[in-house]
Amino acid sequence: MKLKQDSSDIGQNLKRLRLQAGYNCSDLVIRFQLLGIDFSYGIYRKVEQNRCNVKVRELTALIEIFGVEYNEFFKAIFSDDSD
Repeated sequence: MKLKQDSSDIGQNLKRLRLQAGYNCSDLVIRFQLLGIDFSYGIYRKVEQNRCNVKVRELTALIEIFGVEYNEFFKAIFSDDSD
């Protein structure tokens, strides 16, 4: 597996998942807070814009919030080509 040259990024995948779930950023921040994670609106927006890294704890919470598997966050980032 290798990194694609024209790959999407984690921020784009987070935004895609958020929109598919029907959440706006404020809804998502509230869900974080209900899980006991201090994650502000501003920080979340920076993560979606790739201006800030998401922490493992936050990624784990997103798996629970979106009801998806870990690999959903990395969709279209890696290629299965074995050149």
